Amino acid sequence: MKKIITGIAALAMLTSVFAVDFTAGFQLKGEVFSFDGASKDVGVFKLSHENTKDDKPFIFSVSSEKAGGTLKFYDAANDGNIVANYWNIWFKPLDMLKIDLGNHDTKLNCESITYWRGKVLGTSDWGVKATFNLDALSISAMLNAKNGEWWAAKPDAGDFALGETALYASYGADFGTISALFIANDTFKDIAIGAGYKNTFGSITMFADAAFNYKKAGANTLAVDADVKYAQDALSAEAYVKWTAKNIESINKDTMEIMAQAKVGYNVTGGNVYIKFVDLNVLDFLGGSNLDTLELGFDGNMGSMSYNIAAKVSSNAGKIKFSVPFWVRLGF
Repeated sequence: MKKIITGIAALAMLTSVFAVDFTAGFQLKGEVFSFDGASKDVGVFKLSHENTKDDKPFIFSVSSEKAGGTLKFYDAANDGNIVANYWNIWFKPLDMLKIDLGNHDTKLNCESITYWRGKVLGTSDWGVKATFNLDALSISAMLNAKNGEWWAAKPDAGDFALGETALYASYGADFGTISALFIANDTFKDIAIGAGYKNTFGSITMFADAAFNYKKAGANTLAVDADVKYAQDALSAEAYVKWTAKNIESINKDTMEIMAQAKVGYNVTGGNVYIKFVDLNVLDFLGGSNLDTLELGFDGNMGSMSYNIAAKVSSNAGKIKFSVPFWVRLGF
C-alpha cells in the first residue's frame, strides 16, 4: 500500500511539473468489393489490421515550459508489430531558441487532400534542428542524417562526406506568410532551394511554391505548385496542382509531370460526404493511360469511433479497377 501511495504521489508531482498527454487508437482496413479490369479478378470482403506511420495509433507526449518530447508508436512494416518509431526531444536554452533532437518535420506549403503528396520541397526527418523565433520571424537550421549515422564523416580510406544541411525561414504579416527552404545533400553536390507564399482571404486560403533542384551528377529539376481551399458553413473544397520539370535542359511531355488533386465535401448529420480526385500525372490520364483515384465517399463518426467507406475507381494502362474500400478506427 505504501508503494502505491508513493507511486501516486510521484505521478502527481510529475504531472504538476510537466503537461502529459496520451492518445491511443487502432484501426482495421478492408474492402467490401473489388474488381480488377487487368487481371479480371473479383474479390468480396477483405479485412486487415493496418496501423502504420500515417495512422499513429499511440502517441505519448510530455512538455513543460523548457523541455518536452514525443513518442509515436506504430506498425512501420505493417506486420503487426507496433513499436516506437518516432522519437523527439526538445528543449529551450533561451525563450526564443528551441532545439529539436530526433524526428522533426520541415517543408514548404503542403495540401490537405492527401497531406503529404502535394509539396515541392521538404527535408529529411531525423537529426538536430535549431529554431529561432522572434515575433513573426522564424529561422531554423538543421543537420540531418539517417538514424545512427554521422552527419559528417571521414573514413580512414575514404573521402570526407556531409549529410543533409538545411535552412528554413518564414515571416508572417498582414500580407500573408512567406517562407524559404534551402537543402544541401551529398556534400553539397545536390542542392535544392525553394520559396512559398500563403494567405487567407475570408473563406479562402491559398498558397503557391516553387523549388529548384541542382544535381552535380544528374538532371536539374524545377517544381511549381498552387493550392486553393474554401470552407464556409457545411461546404468545403480544395484544388491543388503541381507542375514538375524533371530535366530543365529538355522540357517536353516525356520530362514533365502535372499532379492534380481536388476534393469537395459537405457536412451532414454524422459525418461528411465527399468526392475526391487524385492523379499523379494528368498527362498520362489525358492520354488514356492512368488514373490514380476517383472516389465518392463518406467520413463518419459514432462517438469514439470514426470510419470511412467509399466507391473508388482507378485505372492502369487503360484497365479499370473498381473497389469499395473502408476503414474503422477507434480512439481513446
